[in-house]
Formats: sequence, structure tokens, C-alpha cells
Amino acid sequence: MGDTPDGIIEKGRTSSLYVASVEKAFKVLTAFTDSTAELSLSDVAARSGLGRSAAQRFVHTLQVLGYLEQNPASKAFRLSAKLLSLSRAYVGGDVLRERADSILARANDLSEETVNLTILDGTNVLILLRYPSKHAVSVNLSVGMHMPAFCSAPGRVLLAAKDEEERDALLLRSSLKKHTEKTETSPIRLRTILSQVREQGYAVTDQESFVGDISIAAPVRDQNGGVVAAVNVAVPYPRWQLDQAKKELTPFVIETANKVSAALGWRAA
Repeated sequence: MGDTPDGIIEKGRTSSLYVASVEKAFKVLTAFTDSTAELSLSDVAARSGLGRSAAQRFVHTLQVLGYLEQNPASKAFRLSAKLLSLSRAYVGGDVLRERADSILARANDLSEETVNLTILDGTNVLILLRYPSKHAVSVNLSVGMHMPAFCSAPGRVLLAAKDEEERDALLLRSSLKKHTEKTETSPIRLRTILSQVREQGYAVTDQESFVGDISIAAPVRDQNGGVVAAVNVAVPYPRWQLDQAKKELTPFVIETANKVSAALGWRAA
């Protein structure tokens, strides 16, 4: 079979690392591909090639995990929004990177400072794009890395965009520990900070995630106005003072984020 996809799959199945039950779970999920919106248990068994008993166990497990849901009236099953959100997250992230890439590159050239594009990933922010400073920096991060949302400027922008209930739930799940002497960990004060961020439309952190790192972030919106990402510029202390960064960089960061939003179809009122 050589190195054809089928041949690679067959080789992979012989590995001791291969988990056959995962394959069966995906057989159940892919049974819904190119089908009607709902399938009965018998349909799932037939389409997946599994016995009815095995199909029932996998369907039940996927339903408990939230990837399938059952129509109370027909008792048939369908894909849930939780599963579909995975594909939207991939496509959304890909579009974000594509639309934001040249804008962030230009912002990096103009500012000569570190420029990031991040999204919320649970209680963390995930770096999608990163253009490092032209100068020496003390913080070594790269695309694909995570930072705690509660104490980072982009994280606070993304948390502030959530409704109050979801925001509080995310704070409750967060590990509110000190990363530096300046890290704010009080849930009460963090709620106040997030309310201020939501009102003013940007966030500033002064060495709360990393010693010597000042960061300013602003929200990126999709065509419907929903906040889907954040742009931030990070600069080092003491080369930059906090007041200087606020005055000189805040308008620049907001403008850059608005350009990315416009590239996604957002039009400011």
C-alpha cells in the first residue's frame, strides 16, 4: 500500500498506541455525515458498521459527553452544537489568522514592538499570531502557547466581553494565583476591573503575567459585533513606563484591532 492514506492508516492500526474504541466512536459520529439531520439507533448501527449493542453504548457515551443529543419526540439522535463548535473554532481561527496576518505585521513594523492575536481557550488565552519586538525582550512566547486570561490584557478583554454569568463562571474555574507581585487575584476586584474594561473598550496590565511586561489589548469583533479575539501590544519595563505606554499605544492598539475587525466584516456604528 506504500504511503497512501489507506496504507498509513493500516500501519497505524497495528501500533500498540492505537485505541480501537476511539475509532468506533468516530464511526458513530461520521455516520451523521451526508445524512438526514437525525438518525435512529438502528440507522447509526447500520451506517457505522457496529452491532446494535455497541452502537447503543457509544451513542449513550457521546450523548452524556454532549456531542450527540436526542429528539424527545422521535427518540432519534443528531449532532449537538458542542460538536459543531469544534469545526467552527477551526475555521474561525484559520480565517482570523488569514485576515489579521498582514495587519499585525504592519503594526509590528510601525511600532517595532511585540504584537499578538489571541483567542479565549477555556480559562486561558491562546496565541494565534505573534510578531516579536525588534528590540530585546524578556518574555519568550510563541504561537500556540497559552497564558492565563484573568491576569493578561488580552484575556481581560475577552473575559469582559462575556455576559456576567459566564464571566463569573470562568473566573471561578480559573487558578487565581500570583504570577508576579503585581498579579491581581481577588475575584471581587477582578470583576470590577473587567467591568471597567468592558466600558472603556481596552485593557492594560502592568507586569501581572510576567515581570517587566506591560500589555495593552483591544477586542476584535466579527461581522455581527461579537468579540472573537484580542489584539495586544506588549512592551518591556523599564524601557517603557506605564503612563507612556497607555498614552502612546492605546490608540494604536485599538486602531489595529478595529482594522482586523473590519477585515472580518465588522462595521462600527
